[in-house]
Amino acid sequence: MQIPAEIVERVNRIAQLQKDTHQVLGDRELDSLAISKSIALRRKLESGAFAKLEHVCLAHNLRHAVPVNPQRHYTHLHKDFLAGDLNDLAALPDHCVYLLLNNDIGKYLPQYVELQGKRPNSLFVIWDWDSQHWLTMSCMLATTCDFYVPAASENLYTVSHFNPHLLGPAFAAVNQWSRRFIVDHMDVLLAARSDEPFGPHVPYGDFARRNRAVTTLNQTYRSIGFVDHGYQQKSDLDNLVEWARHKTHWIIPVLGGVPIRVYNSLLTGGIPVMPSHYRHMPEVLVFDDSPVFYDVIDLVDPREVQQQANARFDRDGAVGVARRIGSALEHQHIDGRCEALLQSLESAVRRIAGGDRAGSEGYLMNLDINPAARRNA
Repeated sequence: MQIPAEIVERVNRIAQLQKDTHQVLGDRELDSLAISKSIALRRKLESGAFAKLEHVCLAHNLRHAVPVNPQRHYTHLHKDFLAGDLNDLAALPDHCVYLLLNNDIGKYLPQYVELQGKRPNSLFVIWDWDSQHWLTMSCMLATTCDFYVPAASENLYTVSHFNPHLLGPAFAAVNQWSRRFIVDHMDVLLAARSDEPFGPHVPYGDFARRNRAVTTLNQTYRSIGFVDHGYQQKSDLDNLVEWARHKTHWIIPVLGGVPIRVYNSLLTGGIPVMPSHYRHMPEVLVFDDSPVFYDVIDLVDPREVQQQANARFDRDGAVGVARRIGSALEHQHIDGRCEALLQSLESAVRRIAGGDRAGSEGYLMNLDINPAARRNA
């Protein structure tokens, strides 16, 4: 067997790109950056004000998050808070934590840097939900924040050169609906569902393989296809009804990592249909046997995979729907994920302040979020 020349050429291109990346990461400037960030953070923590993280500021993308720890207070900033007068934030406690997503900042990166200058005693934590395909923003935010939290490990090594203080990775989670909203609309989630798959995807020009996959699936299932960002203008109930109409939800990711729509699928009681390489990712270990997986060849004729996914849904019926919803509310909702992240942050603050070099952390997916148990430990 001979390896086709076209494949060899692509292998060599990837190898060269990786070599070039490693040469850049070996630059002395990045060593200097890491040292200066460590010195600055240690000085910030000297006051001891962050031993307990009581006041946390969250931006619009985490607007449905509710603290599960009664010792914490969340302040939800309005959608375009960075576009307004940053002096309006002066009323917030001096020693508070800003837990922001990369999507909260985007084009407002200069204003975010300005905010840090105005709040030198606050702790800035960036949770990078799109760390797989927005590498420029990932590295820029890692450079500027106190703690950087990737949502996947794919680019962790690269981004660690721009900030030595990492948490997690902390997986993304359901942020579209509050837990109370889900409980109050169980009638919607337990209604009859269609055998047709759910699969609206926003097109991105830089990802040809994903676009081909969506286009190919659309030839068999019209319910899988391209849409605009109109879902952001719909009400929470309209979006919930749309997800709850279908037994199965097809996931065509941009690159690596598990997108939020997987967690949405489980929280709305559906069966996520995911690429086969997901079988080997730690994120999927907490999904029990709910997902069904497809290979590239299945994109050409997805009917057998779709039939299996529908059969998986029908096998457990309403009991399975309730089980998936309950599990996702407990393990895959933003309330629990924020608390797990904040627990990890408290641990990191103690470790850095105390000069402790021991211990490891790993993925933030199963931390205890029961404050009573933690206080009694």
